[in-house]
Amino acid sequence: MGHLSDLMIEMGNEKMEKWVRDRLDDADEDSIEYRQLVHEYSNYEESLYEEAEWKAELEWLRKNGSSNIHQMFINELDGLKAMMEDHLVTQHQKIFQFHTNMSVRMFYAYSVTLLESFLADTLKSIISEDDDFLRNSIRKFKILKNVKLLELTDTNLDIRSLVFKYLNEFSFHNIPNVKEMYEQVLNVNLSDLDVSDVIKICKLRHDIVHRNGRDFDGKEIEIIPEDFYIAIEGIRKFSNELQKSINKSSFIK
Repeated sequence: MGHLSDLMIEMGNEKMEKWVRDRLDDADEDSIEYRQLVHEYSNYEESLYEEAEWKAELEWLRKNGSSNIHQMFINELDGLKAMMEDHLVTQHQKIFQFHTNMSVRMFYAYSVTLLESFLADTLKSIISEDDDFLRNSIRKFKILKNVKLLELTDTNLDIRSLVFKYLNEFSFHNIPNVKEMYEQVLNVNLSDLDVSDVIKICKLRHDIVHRNGRDFDGKEIEIIPEDFYIAIEGIRKFSNELQKSINKSSFIK
């Protein structure tokens, strides 16, 4: 394995060397010009990798679609719930004696991680499926308003991939902002979509991840398995209602 890694590194160095020498003949490796071209090559390779990554993501999104992404998400929630139940069976006494232990917190926090991935992938999926949804995102997303024209000219990514790039910098556990973004893309009013429970769930997840289960005053928050099950059902209900709104908007169009 080590020999293969060395060979790959050597091949990569030879490729870089040729690329530099094609642009700069008889230059010393310690020269400023040579180092500048090495840096340029590195940026070039990184841009190719980034472009391939975005294209692969776009292809995956188009292949699956928002409905399939939602079903995969529901399956993941069911799987996480089943894992928790198995854990309770094998660790019954410990779990209920120390109901705020690390394992309960981990299960709870990961349920929100799954939600964040679902919300991000679904939003990108509907943007990839429909040109009107793409135009809505370009016109209305606050995160795109600071994009400079120079940034657009320095990349080979298509406009959808550029939107995805900036969406990846967005925090999808900020539910009110996420709801607003969905409204902007779908061009609908989601006032009937109740986000109150999910906001509480995400807040508790924030306390778990950033303060080890303590509130701003340093008081430990009690988290029992039942809290996890309630969170799972709250997340499931929210995602189902959101998916219904997406399906309705797509059907109307």
